[in-house]
Amino acid sequence: MGVRIYLDRPGPDGRAPLRLALLRARRQCWLSLPVRVRPADWNRRRQRLRPSAPAAAEINARLEAIVARAEALLLTGQSLEAVRDRLKADLGLVPQEHRLLPLFDEWLAVKRLVLKSSSLQVLARVRKYLEAFAEDLTIERVDRAFLERFQAFLTTERGQSAATANRLAKYVRTFFLWLEERGLLEKAPKPLPLPEAKREIIFLTPEELRAFQEVDLSGLPEGYERARTIFLLACFTGLRASDLKAGMRPEAWDTIDMEAGVWHLREQKTGIFRRVPLVEPARRILRRRLEAGAPTPVPKLSEQKVNIYVKEIAERAGIVAPVRLGDGREVPKCQVLSLHAGRRTFVSLVAHTSGTAPLVGLTHADLDTLQKYLGAWDESRRRALEKAFRGL
Repeated sequence: MGVRIYLDRPGPDGRAPLRLALLRARRQCWLSLPVRVRPADWNRRRQRLRPSAPAAAEINARLEAIVARAEALLLTGQSLEAVRDRLKADLGLVPQEHRLLPLFDEWLAVKRLVLKSSSLQVLARVRKYLEAFAEDLTIERVDRAFLERFQAFLTTERGQSAATANRLAKYVRTFFLWLEERGLLEKAPKPLPLPEAKREIIFLTPEELRAFQEVDLSGLPEGYERARTIFLLACFTGLRASDLKAGMRPEAWDTIDMEAGVWHLREQKTGIFRRVPLVEPARRILRRRLEAGAPTPVPKLSEQKVNIYVKEIAERAGIVAPVRLGDGREVPKCQVLSLHAGRRTFVSLVAHTSGTAPLVGLTHADLDTLQKYLGAWDESRRRALEKAFRGL
């Protein structure tokens, strides 16, 4: 058992780094020291610099301390590798590790200054999945395939769809690009676009909307009527659930100009101020609530309750046309109806009857995003196609 210091191969500047050898039972383990010397200044037998070398006294004292520390660690019985790692830590040779989750939290703190609460909720969800996937991971171990493995984890172990896995992976890549800009990551990995299953856009046709509006709810708790009112407002205004929730406050009455038929609101998701035109069915609902002394334009009910009640109301109204899901299954439309389907109903009915022009800048900023909300209405298509063959 022992400790020896050797010269390594000289570099272009003519100086050679020193290497420490840990010896025990015919085994050896090497550690490069942060010291470079001229070979002519090194005394191999005495394991130190010659007195005539520059800074010989300081360097020799440092080397003696390192050797003494190494010998003391060898006496503890630890493995040679463990002794080497302890010495590296003592000498400050262990590279600083940057753990992924604390850096993600730092990125989140920055994002809180510019993002809306809804977007922050999504990022909190991303963090939860990252913690489950790579809790103690450091960014030094983030390789080119990291996001691909993360997507596989989401789909196979967390049961997420390919579309969700693609979307969450894009958020993580944005975080990695932030690390790249700060010099903490050499190259941000890219996700692998997973093929996304196509599913029908869920919306109500005019006949289904009328049936939903007129179905008898007598004998049911008050929450069902509230859910119907909220869903119909979504169908007639195209508002998101978050904006309808903002309408559940008493002060929201001040933002509605009933005479002009305009709802002045600031979108909860984007922060953009909108003048939402109120079509007559929407004005009729709001006017009826105002005259009845309702404290808020939109009845108070959680989105979860609305989604539950809307399905039951739709089933009672006979809205059972089959719709195809992403996995190929067909289910009655009432089973997949939700509050968000009200917004899709507004977009689809307006687009099929009046084109997409009235919607761009109202419900969506661009046509590409709008197309994702546009449902296929067979009757509307049939009428449009018949125009081409009229008179034949």
